[in-house]
Amino acid sequence: MIFHVAYRLNPEAKSASGIRPVKMRQAFEDIGYRVIEISGRHPERREQIARVRKQIENGLRVDFVYSESATAPTGLGEPVTRATSLSRDIRFLRFCKRAGIPVGLFYRDIYWNFPIYAEVLRWPMYSIMRMLHRRDLRGYRRAGIDIYLPSMEMSQWVPTIDRARFRELPPGCEIRDGAPAPEGERAPLRLLYVGGLSDNYRMHESVRAIAGRPGVTLTICTREAEWKLREPEYREMMAPNIRVVHRSGDELRELYDEANACLLAVEPIVYWTFAVPVKLFEYLGNGKPVLASSGSYSGRFVRDQSVGWTVDYGSAGFAETLDRLVERPEELEAVTEWVRKVRHDHTWQSRARQVVADLAG
Repeated sequence: MIFHVAYRLNPEAKSASGIRPVKMRQAFEDIGYRVIEISGRHPERREQIARVRKQIENGLRVDFVYSESATAPTGLGEPVTRATSLSRDIRFLRFCKRAGIPVGLFYRDIYWNFPIYAEVLRWPMYSIMRMLHRRDLRGYRRAGIDIYLPSMEMSQWVPTIDRARFRELPPGCEIRDGAPAPEGERAPLRLLYVGGLSDNYRMHESVRAIAGRPGVTLTICTREAEWKLREPEYREMMAPNIRVVHRSGDELRELYDEANACLLAVEPIVYWTFAVPVKLFEYLGNGKPVLASSGSYSGRFVRDQSVGWTVDYGSAGFAETLDRLVERPEELEAVTEWVRKVRHDHTWQSRARQVVADLAG
């Protein structure tokens, strides 16, 4: 199979957009495929594409092509040089499709199609980038390739592409069985939140409900700079049973070992109706059930998969759920046991097998 991205893969990536392609590429190898990789800067991809095109024209058999877009328009995810091309990568995908090779592309984000994009990029760059994003979509449509989305809910926001071309391919997880939690006096319900605190991740009402609540603790793990910016918003609702830490990578292991459930009870805005947090699947990979907000993709997934509790953000029902889990630890234990079983259906290797079934099955 051919694995194509119009940028460099970074095995040390910390962001979801950088982690996902690395995990998917490895997953295809893990399930037994020989992977022909096309990635890197423009000059590198130009040489790789020319070589692989010639091999295909000379009879190389390829089962399928899997590609992942960048958050920027194709070709602009790196510094512009003389080798820059905004069409080379999509032309290659179209060539593969016309050569009879099934092609699927993961389309990462539709942030550019929302008014808030104008606050990130000012005119005229805002208009230019939107035009180039739409140009990419027209290229995919003309190529006739299948488009993977993090969720099918996102499809209503993606213009140009025929709805029949969309398939859902959320992030995957890595299975991790942590060390036993340390002995000693601990709260019955130990919640963990790992992620940002920007306007898209408002948790004020959830924090307010947890603050001072008997039997419940919350650890918020976020970037130090982000906490410094947001701390004034949370200051008045903080309590001794809530702590804020700044860790990443392997440093998260101890936090997962201490927790017995994880939190995604953020304020449900339009973005969260279709956006899929990678952390949702990281939580599951660590065997932790999830409390998520209704009206969000995460809430729907948690409810449909029975991997936690879907609650109305800022409602009395959220507080009641916390109290019930404190009083009925057997409910938490039962859901945890189910999470540890069902998580095997959501590994990166499972996502790769889905692509194989879709494109080469």
